[in-house]
Amino acid sequence: MAYKANKATPQMVFDKDTYSELEKELDAIEAQFKVREIEITFNKEALFFGDIKASVDVYSFLKNRILKGIEVQEHFIAIFLSQANKIIGYYHHSTGTINATMVDIELLTAVAVKTLAKAVIISHNHPSGNLTPSEADRSLTRNVVKALKYFDIMLIDHIIVTKHGYYSFNEKRESSIVGYVPKLSPKEKKLREEILRQLKRVTAANAPNLFEMMQSPQGYEQVEQLVIDKVLHDQMVPAAVIPLLETELTMI
Repeated sequence: MAYKANKATPQMVFDKDTYSELEKELDAIEAQFKVREIEITFNKEALFFGDIKASVDVYSFLKNRILKGIEVQEHFIAIFLSQANKIIGYYHHSTGTINATMVDIELLTAVAVKTLAKAVIISHNHPSGNLTPSEADRSLTRNVVKALKYFDIMLIDHIIVTKHGYYSFNEKRESSIVGYVPKLSPKEKKLREEILRQLKRVTAANAPNLFEMMQSPQGYEQVEQLVIDKVLHDQMVPAAVIPLLETELTMI
């Protein structure tokens, strides 16, 4: 049976002698149906020199340059990388509420293709400070991986950011992401052993902020990874990293 609807005669009432307001409305409606070319712009105030070698590089870039007010609203960011893991640009995709933000995977993929990216890192923040990914986060990751794969673009990582740390899907071997997971060399294994020795010396007296973070298994892993990243990336000795991290946490 066909749908039936009451027919009504359209009426238009004008209270002005000009049609300028109507023309504006029509222009706005017309604009919604026009195909827009995606434009890529560059912010000179967000320069980043060097390669993305670890998740801590991404965390530093996001926290210091983009995610202002990360304890207020959720933000979704995509970072586009070249074949050499250099940042081509970033895309501040959306800003949402205190516990959610919308992600348009088709638009995200379109920007990745437009920038000729060979790899992508996506990230969003949790204003609550909780670093545990939700099932929605994992589902989104799988869908982004699937969408980018059609264009031979790899999703390297999905990073959840908070004021005091981050969660890397790549580092945690999350099954929802397909990317490069670095393996430790013999030298790095030796450094890890030294790092573990230094972490055992952390107490509430000499490093109260780090000590508090290390009281949960997740927090301990986070501190351990922060130390490892600084040792490997900045070539610092483990004994010097812990006081530095404690100072940084105190200043936040």
